[in-house]
Amino acid sequence: MKNCSWMATERFFEGVQHAKNYATFRPRPPEQLTERIVAYLKEKYEGQLDLCVDVGCGNGQCSTPFAHHFHQVLATDVSSAQIQVANTLVHPVNVEFQNCTAESIPATAGSTQLVNASTAAHWFDLPAFFQEANRVLCSNGVIALSSYGLASHVFIHPTKSAELHQALVHFYCERLGSFWGTGNRHVYDEYANIVVPFAEITREEFWTEEVSTTLAEIAALLETAGPYQNYCRSKGDAAGRELLDEFITNCQRVLETQEQPERLKLKWKRKYFLIMGRKP
Repeated sequence: MKNCSWMATERFFEGVQHAKNYATFRPRPPEQLTERIVAYLKEKYEGQLDLCVDVGCGNGQCSTPFAHHFHQVLATDVSSAQIQVANTLVHPVNVEFQNCTAESIPATAGSTQLVNASTAAHWFDLPAFFQEANRVLCSNGVIALSSYGLASHVFIHPTKSAELHQALVHFYCERLGSFWGTGNRHVYDEYANIVVPFAEITREEFWTEEVSTTLAEIAALLETAGPYQNYCRSKGDAAGRELLDEFITNCQRVLETQEQPERLKLKWKRKYFLIMGRKP
């Protein structure tokens, strides 16, 4: 293992309470995402699956699904708060968490079959990350970058799907548009401008199944988003709360109800986009 170094990047997930909210409200990746990544790796890699490095792991919600495929999963994050929370949660024994940057992976050269980044790569110094990923990957090893966009969520409702979606777009894109970081723009573009520096690359996308949730849970998910955190830093937490309340009120208006957000049930699904590249 090598020592981790630090570099300045866009960072929005530093506080312990924010990390706890992230663990509670951020969705876990669908099983088909993990299975597709592993299947792509196995198309040309025929050896033992010794090591997966999950970079920008947060609290490990995207690390755990790889545990039964690999002998070891090394999960790293630049946020010490995220790693602190991750270590309080139940994870398979072969998942190890380390606090370090995406641009300094604590693994030896050629030791890794998969470098994964789920809903995280848009915050990295990508040239430096790709150089480091290339260093640790073995021949025929794979980089996998995936994410979903809040604006690409689709509400499932007999008559109000489009109006609910517009309320979400109004909140995330119009009200918070000037508070996006560079990373948020990569997500909005569905990683179209991220180029993995390998000759063999595939880009794929798929939709999850419908998920039942509440309006309060949707608001809590929005609260973990980078643009919202930027808004609160600029305007204050009270102004951020008002913005969330505005979103909740807009959804209630669309649905013609005053039902409390904790009891107002909704259904939606989300689109994941995935880029994979194979090292020669």
